[in-house]
Amino acid sequence: MSAVQHPFYPTSIVLPHFVPQEYTALEILVPFFAGVGGLIVLGSLAMNSRRINLSSSKVGTTLVFLWFLSCGVIHTIVEGYFAFNHKDIAGQTTFLADLWKEYAKSDSRYMTSDSFVWIMESVTAIFWGSLSFYSAYLIYANKPSRHLFQFTVSLGQFYGDVLYYFTTLVEGAQDCTPHPYYFYFYFVFMNILWIFFPAMIMYSSGKEIVKGLAMSQESENVKKAK
Repeated sequence: MSAVQHPFYPTSIVLPHFVPQEYTALEILVPFFAGVGGLIVLGSLAMNSRRINLSSSKVGTTLVFLWFLSCGVIHTIVEGYFAFNHKDIAGQTTFLADLWKEYAKSDSRYMTSDSFVWIMESVTAIFWGSLSFYSAYLIYANKPSRHLFQFTVSLGQFYGDVLYYFTTLVEGAQDCTPHPYYFYFYFVFMNILWIFFPAMIMYSSGKEIVKGLAMSQESENVKKAK
């Protein structure tokens, strides 16, 4: 029996249950980005309808809200689908399965049920997905506690992405199709967002947390001095 042909690297990996994509890359990426764009529009309208004075610049707060709202959807639905179906996703023909097949051209570990990738995506879907939604709610409600959750979720995202990047780079990116498009757009660009934005948010929320602690300490010192 001949081996089942697939588009993933290294070509030696065996995927006996693999079924080719039913959706083309364009048919996957256009609806995906359109969906994210629609979510951003709805989120922006929701934030603009608020009748409160936000604790920081309106634009910056709205951007962070939109980021966590988008993360909640992507982590829970897209990554959650992989976490739940990792063993047989290569043989499925749903839209989300084909989305992962397309992305797996940059990292075939998503087709081979790699233990590290599965655990990382499961943690992301369960914890960072739900906490991203909660962080978005806290921002929408203008709760001071949002900074603690923003920092926590961002740290988890940053840490997971760094591990993901370096396990691939240290191994020489052997799981990536040798084409610049798949490496630089799918692997580098699509993932570096979860390093750049979390780093910025950790810096901003970290300053707010430190400032709050400093004010609390100063207040305590004043009380003791009386």
